[in-house]
Amino acid sequence: MNKWYRGYLGYAFRLLLVIVLVLSFIPAGGALAEGTLLRTGNYYYSPAPDAGSSPDKGATGLVSSESGVLLDTLTTTYAGWMGSATSKGTVQVVFDLLKDYPLDSINIVLNSPNSFWGFKEFTVKYRPEATTDYYYIAGKHVKSGTALNYSVNIPMNNKTARFIVIDIKRSHAYQHIPLTEVQIYKGTGDEGQNPAAAFTVEQMQAELKKDSLMVDKYGQWIYETWSGKVATDAQLKQEYANEAKALAKVSLDRNKYDQYGGIKSGGQYKCTGFFRLEQIDNKWWFITPDGYKFILKGVDATSIWEWGYGTPFNKTDGTPRKVFEELPDPSVYAPAYANDLNGERVSFIIANVMKKYGSNYESKWEEITKKRLINWGFNAFSKWSRPNNVTFPYIEVLQDPLNLKRIQWTYDVFDPQAESIIDNALSAQLQKARNDRWLIGYTYDNEAGWTADIVKEILKYDSTSAAKGAFVDFLAKRYNNDIAAVNQLLGTSAESFDALKNTSIAIASVPAADVSDYIKLASKTYFSMIRNIIEKYDTNHLFLGSSIVPTWRTSLDWDSAAMEFVDAFSVDNYTNDAGWLSRYEAFGKPLLNLEYTFSTSERGLSPVNAATRTASIADRGAAFKAFIESQTAHPLFVGSGWFVYFDQAVTGRKDGENFNTGLVNQQDQPYTDMVNIMKTVNGGLETIHANGG
Repeated sequence: MNKWYRGYLGYAFRLLLVIVLVLSFIPAGGALAEGTLLRTGNYYYSPAPDAGSSPDKGATGLVSSESGVLLDTLTTTYAGWMGSATSKGTVQVVFDLLKDYPLDSINIVLNSPNSFWGFKEFTVKYRPEATTDYYYIAGKHVKSGTALNYSVNIPMNNKTARFIVIDIKRSHAYQHIPLTEVQIYKGTGDEGQNPAAAFTVEQMQAELKKDSLMVDKYGQWIYETWSGKVATDAQLKQEYANEAKALAKVSLDRNKYDQYGGIKSGGQYKCTGFFRLEQIDNKWWFITPDGYKFILKGVDATSIWEWGYGTPFNKTDGTPRKVFEELPDPSVYAPAYANDLNGERVSFIIANVMKKYGSNYESKWEEITKKRLINWGFNAFSKWSRPNNVTFPYIEVLQDPLNLKRIQWTYDVFDPQAESIIDNALSAQLQKARNDRWLIGYTYDNEAGWTADIVKEILKYDSTSAAKGAFVDFLAKRYNNDIAAVNQLLGTSAESFDALKNTSIAIASVPAADVSDYIKLASKTYFSMIRNIIEKYDTNHLFLGSSIVPTWRTSLDWDSAAMEFVDAFSVDNYTNDAGWLSRYEAFGKPLLNLEYTFSTSERGLSPVNAATRTASIADRGAAFKAFIESQTAHPLFVGSGWFVYFDQAVTGRKDGENFNTGLVNQQDQPYTDMVNIMKTVNGGLETIHANGG
């Protein structure tokens, strides 16, 4: 992870900003509004700004709109929130205008002192006095570009508001957030009665907890219209009839592909009855059970029952979320509701599929889904859930048991109980799948390697930690069992290596080479254990690693030591740059990217990150083409998995994610402009892999 540092404007830079902004300030949304600028009432922050200018810096109470920094018309003063490992992902400010006003627009200015400052997105919400239970959304904006000076104009079109809330999200925990100005422009129309009593701090805090109305009864964003937006159940039924007719003759082209999707034009190789890997002409390929070359063109989480597509309908305190115009009838659409380890939620996908396909909705949806994927050139279920009754090549994710001894995001691989715990958890699953010819292979766990941060944590433990014991044993062997030499090295005074296991050790005292080799030892222990367990019950299928994110929660030490024990190495990499492959070139192992996507901020949804954000839905297909072709040209690359089949819910899953990642929206409508590009690209990937790189 990159280091992020605090940065502040110097006097000269502040002066320059004043000159530049006074001369050339134009909001991103257009020219400044011409209405009266309102500076009335109070505002309140949560949390209090810990950077910026007084009186707002550190303000835990109400700030007067007349004397605070947000409405002072100066770009030299600002509120700021420093990022850290424990910083809140979203900061909020609520304004009380004391009475209803018709508003022309709200202009938000977020000027960053340097590149360590910024934001991912913000939402502007409002409510008039008459609407007491929830807010409306005036605008949602995702940051684009790298400009330090940033402003966005949110049109209000004379909507009435007394209260305004701004939610600002960080891109990551270490990003610092600035808020320079909030310019509220009065519109035309009737104002409210004489100013009411100002809300107290407690009342303002309650305002920040109120929901915002977001979606209609189909789960669609209510603040935007688009072609094809669902208006009636009849429309959904007609779309099913139209698509079923269009796809009626779609099936896998057996002249071009074998039954598993292996391409016949590349010749036939040894048939083993199961998927395997082979290097042919210096390029790695999967080989199907029938002996043909295969590039994985997968889709993740294709099941309508996938929990991540649902959205909570209650708050954590059990009260209803006021974000829905209307929820599916829980008696008519009972399958759309669930309450399990993943929480209490509703799935608009399931409700919409039930409305669209009618009786036997699951089997009808599965038939359409399989034809869609074949038509779009996909050939596998690459990760996570899949339809119950669709036969396709697939990768199985083996989940790590919950009762393993945890160390932050991972677990103690040296724990002597770990192997038996994992074995007991996986044995039945492995035995059941061992003769499945459609199973490509397994990944185990997900996005959880070891870094120096894990070692730092372990060194604080005592002898009850197997990992701490393994570290001390590693050092003892490395330094010829010389406790005096190790004490001198670490700055400790342990009488023995057993005593050292009960001694807190500062990682700064440990040579980098020792930390590196200890991580490699942990990785070998981990991956050899998992491979042995898989082979104990299933010798027919491949071990494809643990879906590492190359630059997060792992290290090259961990990754490199895994290579000896995996058949292919898998990553999850949300990027637009296929250069990540060079990180692993030296190891010569086949490589997979099992989670990637491209997304936009249209229709109330959010993009995953800046690197994979596109300007529009149509641009998602173009981004897919550039990235997937670049990856596939590499001789080590053997396939990928698009994340995911459906969009997440506009109203968010339980962790707040509401990403536009789908091939299909939550109304079961394909993103036609995008998937048509994918169809053409997927059809040529085998040729690109054979000839490129």
